[in-house]
Amino acid sequence: MHTLAFDCQTMPHPATRAFLTVLIALWAFPAAGKDPDVPPVDPPNRWHRMGPTDAESSSRCIGQLISPICTLETLLACFDHGINALCTLATGRKIRAEYMDGRGKGTTLYRVVMARRLTPRDIPRRCLNDDLEPTCKAGDVQITLSERSCWSYGCPPPDKDPVKMGTTYNLRKEGDGRWIVYEWYSPPY
Repeated sequence: MHTLAFDCQTMPHPATRAFLTVLIALWAFPAAGKDPDVPPVDPPNRWHRMGPTDAESSSRCIGQLISPICTLETLLACFDHGINALCTLATGRKIRAEYMDGRGKGTTLYRVVMARRLTPRDIPRRCLNDDLEPTCKAGDVQITLSERSCWSYGCPPPDKDPVKMGTTYNLRKEGDGRWIVYEWYSPPY
């Protein structure tokens, strides 16, 4: 029968073992801890496209309310495709703009400039209604887009077209698992 004998000099200290375990876990699983519902911020030269039809858009999830970015792209498609039903789908409430039905408005180039999941301590002041009651809740996702509008003549180069800075969209996951855009706003220009 063999017995195992350990020399205390060869075994690392328990704190060192714990540190190495954490270090290896972080190296092996770098995505751990990232929120899958919060889209990454796009680099300055990366623009997504929402065209007048699905085929002319970079999104592949228009009409699918499976994530905040897909729901937001559904709302953008409502405006650029000119289809009221997409607005109703993305917001969870009936929205009807008479000028829209069947009229594609154009193309929007957009990029994510900020995205976060709201926590109780960072509910923004903008999320207060007229009675100073919060419309935002902890767990909601807030996404800010930089947008450029393009028309029938095409998209002007970035240096010729003022970039609309910072339309912020607030999204919430409903009990049935779908996401909705419940409000959006832009700073005054």
